[in-house]
Amino acid sequence: MRPKSGESYSSINLWDLHVFQVIAERRSTTAAAERLGVTQSAVSQSVARLERWLGTELLDRSCRPIRVTHAGEILKLGAANILQNVRQTAEEVRAGAQGSVPLLRLGLIDSFATTVGHELVKALSHRVEQLQVWSGITPTLTSELLNRSVDVIVSNDPMPAHSELACHCLFREALIAAVPSSQAERFKALSLSEMCADLPLVRFSGRSSLGQAVEYYLGQRKLNPRRVMEFDASEAVLRMVAGGLGWAIATPLCFLQAHPQTLDVAVLPLPPPQAYRRVYLVYRRNELTLIMPDIIRICRDCVEKSILPTARRLAPWETVAWAEDDEASAR
Repeated sequence: MRPKSGESYSSINLWDLHVFQVIAERRSTTAAAERLGVTQSAVSQSVARLERWLGTELLDRSCRPIRVTHAGEILKLGAANILQNVRQTAEEVRAGAQGSVPLLRLGLIDSFATTVGHELVKALSHRVEQLQVWSGITPTLTSELLNRSVDVIVSNDPMPAHSELACHCLFREALIAAVPSSQAERFKALSLSEMCADLPLVRFSGRSSLGQAVEYYLGQRKLNPRRVMEFDASEAVLRMVAGGLGWAIATPLCFLQAHPQTLDVAVLPLPPPQAYRRVYLVYRRNELTLIMPDIIRICRDCVEKSILPTARRLAPWETVAWAEDDEASAR
């Protein structure tokens, strides 16, 4: 059904749809008026507005009881679906106002999902009726947030170009060197350029934010190690290192994702100045306003209880920390 020329679908009146639905069920404008508690004239006006808007008759008034036309039968079915959707949405809004959320779609970078995803899901299950969790690399998650496939993401990109979004920095972590354990003592004495010349650099894919961060780090130091191999997954990168095929620039979270206790890999600080990547919680402003403070708190609790202590045991120097006050505040 099309509106008449010059009119918009947004001009349709939900009350008029409800009135028509009652008339179609009762087959009488008088009975419908009594059921709705309005005058028969008001009922007739609602039907007249719909007929003008649709450009067709909805009722056959030549017979008693009133019959619904073919077009009216189509509208009756459509109106039922529309009104049901409106009622369902209203119920979901009221549920949210009472502190529960019917559905939350959460996107997590792989390293965060693997490391603390189970804790995050467990904590949120008390506030969310249905929780859907995706994991992936940052560029994929940012696209899914922008096209509304997900509601909230944990990623490495604060997305500052999008004013409709807000972000909260959860923590920062230093870039660190991953070298074969057998080479650790020798690598401690090498400069960054000597490290690049000594063994191939096993790269993170340029599709990932970490891969891009590493390329920027090397570019700032005018280094361009020969490209030999690159991977999306942290575990694949670190297993190449454990096998003696090269060394890598990674982060503590990548190590935690790859279960470092099973890898013959040593962790070393990179030569100064130290470089960091940050992990952000990104979400749409003015949405999920009742639960977002809880999501932020739960994520920070997971970082404090699981990521920080384990990462500091893995690499005793300061590699993982809360972000500075200005970074940690919501944008």
